[in-house]
Amino acid sequence: MGLNSFNIRMNFERAIMRSEMPQFRYYQNFNTYYFKGWQRTSTMGRRYELKLTLTQWYPDDMPALYVISPIQLKSFNSWKTINQSGLSHTNHTQTNGPNGCVQICHFRPERWDASQTCVGVFTKGILWLEAYENYLITGSDIASILARWRRRQ
Repeated sequence: MGLNSFNIRMNFERAIMRSEMPQFRYYQNFNTYYFKGWQRTSTMGRRYELKLTLTQWYPDDMPALYVISPIQLKSFNSWKTINQSGLSHTNHTQTNGPNGCVQICHFRPERWDASQTCVGVFTKGILWLEAYENYLITGSDIASILARWRRRQ
């Protein structure tokens, strides 16, 4: 995909984000492209800052979604953090991102395709945040909570 195609796609993504999720804003710094913003959960009312990073090969290249604030996410056992797990099926996380922040698993790489959008990724990130807070309350792992919610659809 050429730079012109990337710019056309990013104009499309930015328009959707402005309409559907205005709390997340687009940033470009040289060859670094990302959306970033704050989300308040409905479960506990806490605020989290999410960052979706894109490469110049987006949408063919799957973006990465991080929780950048708070940088450390407590686990149900308060003496540990979700960050310490890194890549984890039960936490539904990928390897940690910059500064050790949690990277949310939002799609399987083999299932990613160019029809996916940034809004779809952020939607999964917001669901992950709600599942994370349910985990803090119940101790049920995040993957189980998300699977239970999927079955209800």
